[in-house]
Amino acid sequence: MKMIRHVCAGAVLMLLINIEGTFCLNPPQDVKLVGSYLQWKKPPDGDSVLYSLQYRRGFKSDDEWYNVTSHNGTELRFKITPEFYGAEFRVRAEKGNDVSEWKGSEKVQCVNTNSCVPVMKLLVKPEKVYVTMTHMDDSLEKEHGEHIEFNLSFWNVDNGGYSKVESIITNSQKQILELESGQNYCFQVQYLFYEKPYGNVSNQSCASIPETLEMMKSRDLLFIILTTLLVTAMCGVCIFLLFKHHKKVKQLLQPFRLEIPDHYLEFFRSGEFPLQACPSPSSQSLQSCDIIIVIENS
Repeated sequence: MKMIRHVCAGAVLMLLINIEGTFCLNPPQDVKLVGSYLQWKKPPDGDSVLYSLQYRRGFKSDDEWYNVTSHNGTELRFKITPEFYGAEFRVRAEKGNDVSEWKGSEKVQCVNTNSCVPVMKLLVKPEKVYVTMTHMDDSLEKEHGEHIEFNLSFWNVDNGGYSKVESIITNSQKQILELESGQNYCFQVQYLFYEKPYGNVSNQSCASIPETLEMMKSRDLLFIILTTLLVTAMCGVCIFLLFKHHKKVKQLLQPFRLEIPDHYLEFFRSGEFPLQACPSPSSQSLQSCDIIIVIENS
């Protein structure tokens, strides 16, 4: 038993020595996000030390880390660009075959990228639009407080063109806009910091403002009235034309008279067609009353 204990103790001691030997450099100091930069300080023995930088987007222990190839290994800071929003960084010191343990940073937030846009949602109702604007995270509010504002812009896009853009600058995350029913409007929002544009402009969100029930009933009633007036006017015009040209109309409406030839009338009266006198035999022309005799040779 004593022998087994001594073997186990020796193995643990060797493992600790190997682990200690693996991280024989001190790690970078004071790793933190400052504005749009990730920065750190040199370790106490940081002469001729290079720095390796990695990032990951998730925060689970098995999420994969990726090397930041754009970082210069000698610099003590890294410029954070918009594509790293939501990422976590870690940095370590390297010198030859010696490395330090990793030191991690906080999650990259809007205050670190200068490219965030407010999240905008629209709720459309008759004659009104309810606009809700929220932050992607709370870093801007914590950092700038009431100096960060929303600049909400909207305009009418009907009639094939764009009307004048109207803007509302507010700290409130909810706005109720009273707009004209039956029209199409588009909306955009951007941050203002000390009354100057901050970050990017959101994508356009467009919506059609529905009509109220009263407006729909009024439109239907107007359509019925106009249709009735149009039909009445057409009937009046027709009656006027009939009175003005009634003689011509009466003549056109009379039945067509057919005249029967006299010989047909004679037939209907006597039952026989009148006979016409046959011309003389000297006549060269063949008339309807000529007699033709056909003699066959036997």
